[in-house]
Amino acid sequence: SDGYIYEGRGWFWQGAHTKGQNSKGYGVSFIGNYTSELPDQATMELVKETFMRCAVANNRIVSDYAVQGHRQHRPTLCPGERFFNEIKTWEAFRVMMFLSGNLWELVSHHVL
Repeated sequence: SDGYIYEGRGWFWQGAHTKGQNSKGYGVSFIGNYTSELPDQATMELVKETFMRCAVANNRIVSDYAVQGHRQHRPTLCPGERFFNEIKTWEAFRVMMFLSGNLWELVSHHVL
């Protein structure tokens, strides 16, 4: 929460964030434990608004991208209960469900 976004592998390299989904999406990480608290508002807005607008404007992601939590693709608690409840309120959030190694899409939409 220092006001900056740090680049990991970058746009031109496939990430290793979510097995089975790495070629279909771009991973964004918030460092911290967000089970009972949220990242600060400025940090969330930096990703939710500024970063996403820039990514779309530079043709790095599609304009009708979907935001999803890591737990929607893997059996994990990530991104933390409180933060997951927050991102579910974001306009680009899409409902996806991970069941027994299979991904069931409940709302058809492009995946980020």
